[in-house]
Amino acid sequence: MSQNELLLNHMKRGKRITRLIAMYEYKVQNITARITDLRSFGWNVKTSKKRDANNAMYAEYYLGKPHRVAQS
Repeated sequence: MSQNELLLNHMKRGKRITRLIAMYEYKVQNITARITDLRSFGWNVKTSKKRDANNAMYAEYYLGKPHRVAQS
């Protein structure tokens, strides 16, 4: 299974994914590139900015509704 498929399946289950989850669970080093790929394939991947306990920012990615968007 490709990295794109792994991340997409994770989000299809209603879960959000972060850089750390992608690295440790799926061995994806560059989540930004994979998210860009998914968006280019028509998936409606949304980004939510969060702060951790140390006030450092990180991004959570999830599928918006509808999951697929019309491509131009």
